[in-house]
Amino acid sequence: MENTIEQLNSMFKGGLVNGILTISFYVILFLLVNYLITKLIRKHEFKHKDAVLRIKSILLWTILIFSVLSQITFMQDIATTLLAGGGIVAVVVGLASQEAASSAVSGMMILISKPFKVGDTIILKEYDLRGKVTEMTLSHTVIETLEKNLIMIPNTLVNKAIVENMTHETEYKVAYLSFDVSYESDLDKASEIMKEVITNHPLYYDIGEEVKIHCTELKDSGITLRARMTTRNIDDSFELCSQCRLQIKKAFDEAGIEIPYPHITITK
Repeated sequence: MENTIEQLNSMFKGGLVNGILTISFYVILFLLVNYLITKLIRKHEFKHKDAVLRIKSILLWTILIFSVLSQITFMQDIATTLLAGGGIVAVVVGLASQEAASSAVSGMMILISKPFKVGDTIILKEYDLRGKVTEMTLSHTVIETLEKNLIMIPNTLVNKAIVENMTHETEYKVAYLSFDVSYESDLDKASEIMKEVITNHPLYYDIGEEVKIHCTELKDSGITLRARMTTRNIDDSFELCSQCRLQIKKAFDEAGIEIPYPHITITK
Protein backbone atom coordinates (compact mmCIF):
# COMPACT_ATOMS: atom_id res chain seq x y z
CA MET A 1 0.00 0.00 0.00
CA GLU A 2 2.78 2.40 0.92
CA ASN A 3 4.60 1.59 -2.33
CA THR A 4 1.44 2.39 -4.31
CA ILE A 5 1.00 5.73 -2.54
CA GLU A 6 4.65 6.60 -3.12
CA GLN A 7 4.33 5.75 -6.82
CA LEU A 8 1.22 7.92 -7.08
CA ASN A 9 2.96 10.76 -5.26
CA SER A 10 5.94 10.49 -7.58
CA MET A 11 3.66 10.85 -10.59
CA PHE A 12 2.70 14.39 -9.66
CA LYS A 13 4.79 17.45 -9.02
CA GLY A 14 4.50 18.18 -5.30
CA GLY A 15 2.70 14.93 -4.55
CA LEU A 16 -0.65 13.32 -5.35
CA VAL A 17 -2.88 15.62 -3.31
CA ASN A 18 -1.18 18.83 -4.37
CA GLY A 19 -1.13 17.66 -7.99
CA ILE A 20 -4.85 16.87 -8.06
CA LEU A 21 -5.73 20.13 -6.31
CA THR A 22 -3.54 22.15 -8.70
CA ILE A 23 -5.01 20.46 -11.79
CA SER A 24 -8.53 21.00 -10.41
CA PHE A 25 -7.71 24.66 -9.89
CA TYR A 26 -6.47 24.93 -13.50
CA VAL A 27 -9.66 23.32 -14.81
CA ILE A 28 -11.94 25.59 -12.76
CA LEU A 29 -9.92 28.63 -13.79
CA PHE A 30 -10.13 27.52 -17.44
CA LEU A 31 -13.92 27.14 -17.27
CA LEU A 32 -14.33 30.54 -15.57
CA VAL A 33 -12.05 32.44 -17.96
CA ASN A 34 -13.58 30.69 -20.98
CA TYR A 35 -17.10 31.65 -19.81
CA LEU A 36 -16.22 35.29 -19.13
CA ILE A 37 -14.32 35.83 -22.39
CA THR A 38 -17.03 34.10 -24.45
CA LYS A 39 -19.72 36.22 -22.79
CA LEU A 40 -17.73 39.39 -23.46
CA ILE A 41 -17.17 38.51 -27.14
CA ARG A 42 -20.82 37.55 -27.76
CA LYS A 43 -21.95 40.80 -26.13
CA HIS A 44 -20.47 42.85 -28.99
CA GLU A 45 -21.36 42.65 -32.68
CA PHE A 46 -18.50 42.61 -35.18
CA LYS A 47 -17.77 40.90 -38.46
CA HIS A 48 -15.16 38.32 -37.42
CA LYS A 49 -16.77 37.11 -34.17
CA ASP A 50 -16.64 33.38 -35.04
CA ALA A 51 -12.94 33.56 -35.93
CA VAL A 52 -12.15 35.31 -32.63
CA LEU A 53 -14.08 32.64 -30.69
CA ARG A 54 -12.13 29.87 -32.42
CA ILE A 55 -8.79 31.55 -31.68
CA LYS A 56 -9.87 32.02 -28.05
CA SER A 57 -10.70 28.32 -27.68
CA ILE A 58 -7.41 27.21 -29.22
CA LEU A 59 -5.36 29.47 -26.93
CA LEU A 60 -7.20 28.51 -23.73
CA TRP A 61 -7.13 24.78 -24.42
CA THR A 62 -3.42 24.97 -25.26
CA ILE A 63 -2.69 26.75 -21.97
CA LEU A 64 -4.78 24.23 -20.01
CA ILE A 65 -3.12 21.18 -21.60
CA PHE A 66 0.41 22.44 -20.96
CA SER A 67 -0.53 23.46 -17.40
CA VAL A 68 -1.85 19.97 -16.67
CA LEU A 69 1.17 18.28 -18.27
CA SER A 70 3.51 20.42 -16.17
CA GLN A 71 2.04 18.82 -12.99
CA ILE A 72 2.69 15.23 -14.15
CA THR A 73 6.31 14.33 -13.63
CA PHE A 74 6.79 11.92 -16.51
CA MET A 75 5.06 14.37 -18.87
CA GLN A 76 7.22 17.38 -17.97
CA ASP A 77 9.95 16.50 -20.47
CA ILE A 78 7.33 16.08 -23.20
CA ALA A 79 5.76 19.39 -22.30
CA THR A 80 9.15 21.12 -22.35
CA THR A 81 9.92 19.63 -25.76
CA LEU A 82 6.54 20.67 -27.11
CA LEU A 83 6.97 24.18 -25.76
CA ALA A 84 10.41 24.47 -27.38
CA GLY A 85 9.09 23.16 -30.68
CA GLY A 86 6.07 25.39 -30.36
CA GLY A 87 8.36 28.37 -29.89
CA ILE A 88 10.12 27.62 -33.16
CA VAL A 89 6.80 27.13 -34.93
CA ALA A 90 5.52 30.38 -33.42
CA VAL A 91 8.51 32.28 -34.80
CA VAL A 92 8.02 30.79 -38.26
CA VAL A 93 4.27 31.44 -38.22
CA GLY A 94 4.88 34.94 -36.86
CA LEU A 95 7.24 35.83 -39.67
CA ALA A 96 4.93 34.31 -42.29
CA SER A 97 1.89 36.13 -40.94
CA GLN A 98 3.58 39.49 -40.40
CA GLU A 99 2.11 40.94 -43.59
CA ALA A 100 -1.34 39.60 -42.74
CA ALA A 101 -1.15 41.09 -39.25
CA SER A 102 -0.03 44.43 -40.67
CA SER A 103 -2.98 44.42 -43.09
CA ALA A 104 -5.35 43.57 -40.23
CA VAL A 105 -4.09 46.52 -38.15
CA SER A 106 -4.42 48.80 -41.18
CA GLY A 107 -7.93 47.45 -41.75
CA MET A 108 -8.90 48.30 -38.17
CA MET A 109 -7.56 51.84 -38.62
CA ILE A 110 -9.61 52.24 -41.82
CA LEU A 111 -12.78 50.90 -40.15
CA ILE A 112 -12.28 53.25 -37.19
CA SER A 113 -11.43 56.42 -39.14
CA LYS A 114 -14.04 55.65 -41.88
CA PRO A 115 -12.50 57.60 -44.79
CA PHE A 116 -14.88 55.66 -47.05
CA LYS A 117 -17.50 52.90 -46.89
CA VAL A 118 -18.89 50.17 -49.12
CA GLY A 119 -20.60 51.81 -52.11
CA ASP A 120 -18.35 54.89 -52.20
CA THR A 121 -16.35 55.77 -55.31
CA ILE A 122 -12.74 56.49 -54.40
CA ILE A 123 -9.46 57.36 -56.11
CA LEU A 124 -6.13 55.97 -54.90
CA LYS A 125 -3.81 58.56 -56.40
CA GLU A 126 -0.53 56.66 -55.90
CA TYR A 127 -1.83 53.71 -57.90
CA ASP A 128 -3.87 55.72 -60.44
CA LEU A 129 -6.89 53.62 -59.45
CA ARG A 130 -10.51 54.70 -59.42
CA GLY A 131 -13.57 52.60 -58.62
CA LYS A 132 -16.42 51.70 -56.29
CA VAL A 133 -15.73 49.99 -52.97
CA THR A 134 -17.58 46.65 -52.96
CA GLU A 135 -16.06 44.95 -49.91
CA MET A 136 -14.05 45.89 -46.82
CA THR A 137 -12.39 43.35 -44.52
CA LEU A 138 -9.62 43.52 -41.93
CA SER A 139 -7.08 42.28 -44.48
CA HIS A 140 -8.09 43.88 -47.78
CA THR A 141 -10.39 46.24 -49.68
CA VAL A 142 -12.08 45.27 -52.96
CA ILE A 143 -12.67 47.94 -55.61
CA GLU A 144 -14.78 47.61 -58.76
CA THR A 145 -13.31 49.70 -61.59
CA LEU A 146 -15.23 51.48 -64.34
CA GLU A 147 -14.49 48.46 -66.55
CA LYS A 148 -16.27 46.23 -63.96
CA ASN A 149 -13.01 44.55 -62.93
CA LEU A 150 -12.55 43.64 -59.27
CA ILE A 151 -9.24 44.63 -57.67
CA MET A 152 -8.29 43.38 -54.19
CA ILE A 153 -5.84 45.70 -52.42
CA PRO A 154 -4.12 44.89 -49.09
CA ASN A 155 -5.10 47.39 -46.44
CA THR A 156 -1.44 48.18 -45.78
CA LEU A 157 -1.32 49.79 -49.24
CA VAL A 158 -4.70 51.52 -48.83
CA ASN A 159 -3.64 52.96 -45.48
CA LYS A 160 -0.49 54.47 -47.04
CA ALA A 161 -2.27 55.93 -50.08
CA ILE A 162 -3.84 59.35 -50.56
CA VAL A 163 -7.54 58.50 -50.84
CA GLU A 164 -10.03 60.82 -52.52
CA ASN A 165 -13.65 59.97 -51.68
CA MET A 166 -15.67 61.20 -54.65
CA THR A 167 -19.05 60.22 -53.19
CA HIS A 168 -18.64 61.99 -49.88
CA GLU A 169 -22.13 63.07 -48.85
CA THR A 170 -22.60 66.77 -49.66
CA GLU A 171 -25.44 68.84 -51.07
CA TYR A 172 -23.77 69.07 -54.47
CA LYS A 173 -20.60 68.24 -56.41
CA VAL A 174 -18.40 70.66 -58.35
CA ALA A 175 -17.12 69.72 -61.81
CA TYR A 176 -14.88 71.55 -64.28
CA LEU A 177 -15.00 71.55 -68.08
CA SER A 178 -12.22 73.08 -70.18
CA PHE A 179 -12.07 74.11 -73.86
CA ASP A 180 -9.28 75.63 -75.92
CA VAL A 181 -10.30 78.35 -78.39
CA SER A 182 -8.15 80.17 -80.89
CA TYR A 183 -6.88 83.71 -80.30
CA GLU A 184 -8.93 84.92 -83.28
CA SER A 185 -12.24 83.64 -81.83
CA ASP A 186 -14.81 85.75 -79.98
CA LEU A 187 -14.07 84.90 -76.35
CA ASP A 188 -17.25 86.50 -75.00
CA LYS A 189 -19.34 84.49 -77.46
CA ALA A 190 -17.48 81.28 -76.53
CA SER A 191 -18.09 81.94 -72.84
CA GLU A 192 -21.80 82.59 -73.40
CA ILE A 193 -22.18 79.36 -75.40
CA MET A 194 -20.52 77.34 -72.63
CA LYS A 195 -22.75 78.93 -69.99
CA GLU A 196 -25.91 78.39 -72.01
CA VAL A 197 -25.23 74.74 -72.84
CA ILE A 198 -24.34 73.86 -69.25
CA THR A 199 -27.20 75.81 -67.63
CA ASN A 200 -29.83 74.27 -69.92
CA HIS A 201 -28.64 70.70 -69.38
CA PRO A 202 -31.01 68.64 -67.16
CA LEU A 203 -28.15 67.26 -65.06
CA TYR A 204 -26.95 70.73 -64.07
CA TYR A 205 -27.85 71.50 -60.44
CA ASP A 206 -28.58 75.17 -59.82
CA ILE A 207 -27.36 76.27 -56.37
CA GLY A 208 -28.17 79.92 -56.97
CA GLU A 209 -24.83 80.77 -58.57
CA GLU A 210 -24.27 81.27 -62.27
CA VAL A 211 -21.86 79.09 -64.18
CA LYS A 212 -18.47 80.78 -64.03
CA ILE A 213 -16.04 80.80 -66.94
CA HIS A 214 -12.37 81.44 -66.22
CA CYS A 215 -9.34 81.87 -68.48
CA THR A 216 -6.87 79.40 -67.00
CA GLU A 217 -4.04 79.41 -69.52
CA LEU A 218 -2.62 81.24 -72.54
CA LYS A 219 -1.11 78.57 -74.77
CA ASP A 220 0.91 78.83 -77.95
CA SER A 221 -2.08 77.83 -80.06
CA GLY A 222 -5.04 79.07 -78.07
CA ILE A 223 -6.72 80.21 -74.87
CA THR A 224 -8.09 77.78 -72.29
CA LEU A 225 -11.56 78.56 -70.94
CA ARG A 226 -12.72 76.57 -67.93
CA ALA A 227 -16.31 76.33 -66.70
CA ARG A 228 -17.18 75.65 -63.06
CA MET A 229 -20.50 73.82 -62.71
CA THR A 230 -22.46 71.90 -60.07
CA THR A 231 -24.35 68.59 -60.07
CA ARG A 232 -26.16 66.51 -57.46
CA ASN A 233 -23.62 63.67 -57.40
CA ILE A 234 -20.39 62.42 -58.96
CA ASP A 235 -22.15 60.21 -61.52
CA ASP A 236 -24.09 63.22 -62.83
CA SER A 237 -20.84 65.19 -63.04
CA PHE A 238 -19.24 62.60 -65.30
CA GLU A 239 -22.29 62.41 -67.57
CA LEU A 240 -22.78 66.18 -67.65
CA CYS A 241 -19.17 66.78 -68.74
CA SER A 242 -19.39 64.12 -71.43
CA GLN A 243 -22.62 65.41 -72.99
CA CYS A 244 -21.69 69.09 -72.69
CA ARG A 245 -18.40 68.53 -74.53
CA LEU A 246 -20.30 67.28 -77.56
CA GLN A 247 -22.96 70.01 -77.40
CA ILE A 248 -20.43 72.82 -76.91
CA LYS A 249 -18.28 71.53 -79.78
CA LYS A 250 -21.32 71.55 -82.06
CA ALA A 251 -22.34 75.05 -80.90
CA PHE A 252 -18.79 76.34 -81.43
CA ASP A 253 -18.82 75.02 -85.01
CA GLU A 254 -22.12 76.78 -85.73
CA ALA A 255 -20.85 80.05 -84.23
CA GLY A 256 -17.52 79.91 -86.10
CA ILE A 257 -15.45 79.55 -82.93
CA GLU A 258 -12.32 77.59 -83.70
CA ILE A 259 -10.88 74.93 -81.42
CA PRO A 260 -7.14 74.93 -82.23
CA TYR A 261 -5.40 71.72 -83.17
CA PRO A 262 -2.07 70.94 -84.89
CA HIS A 263 -1.99 71.45 -88.70
CA ILE A 264 0.49 69.86 -91.05
CA THR A 265 1.29 71.67 -94.29
CA ILE A 266 2.99 69.62 -97.00
CA THR A 267 4.74 71.54 -99.77
CA LYS A 268 6.52 70.26 -102.87
